[in-house]
Amino acid sequence: MQDRIDLIIETQPKITMVVAKSLSNSPGIAAELFSALGTKGFNIEMITQSIINDNTADISFAIMSDDAQNAVEHLKTLSDLSIKEFILYPGMGILTVYAKGLSGIPGIAGKVFSILAKEGVNIEMISTSLSSISVLILEEYLAPSKNILDKELKLNA
Repeated sequence: MQDRIDLIIETQPKITMVVAKSLSNSPGIAAELFSALGTKGFNIEMITQSIINDNTADISFAIMSDDAQNAVEHLKTLSDLSIKEFILYPGMGILTVYAKGLSGIPGIAGKVFSILAKEGVNIEMISTSLSSISVLILEEYLAPSKNILDKELKLNA
C-alpha cells in the first residue's frame, strides 16, 4: 500500500482577467508586454495566448483587481504594441491544487476539471506545473469549488 498524497487547495480572490486584443503575432511582443508590466511592478498571476490568424493573437492575463486598470493604462501608452482593445473581466479568482508529484498522477487534471464542471464552474484559464494545477474561475465559485474538491479528491499515489 502506498502513502497518501498530501493535497493542498488554495484560493486567491480579487483577480481580474485582462484580454489584450489583436496584437501582432510576431516574436518579442509578449516579451515587450510583460517586461513593460514588470518594470512598473505589476505581478501577473497567469497568462494565455490565442492565435487568431497568421498575423494576430490575443493575450489574456490574470492580475490582482486593484492593479488591473493601472496596468491597462500603462500598456495603452506603449505604441509599439499596437493593442487594438482591452477587455477587463473583474470578479475572478484563482483556485490552485498543490501536491508533491501531482504531475505524476495520471488523469488528475481531468478529474479536477470534471468535478468543477459537475458543479457548473466554467474555467477561464488553466496553468499547470509539476506540483500544481491552477484555474481562473468566477470569484463566487472559489469557496464552493474548494470545498467540493476537498471532499471529492481522495488522492492515493
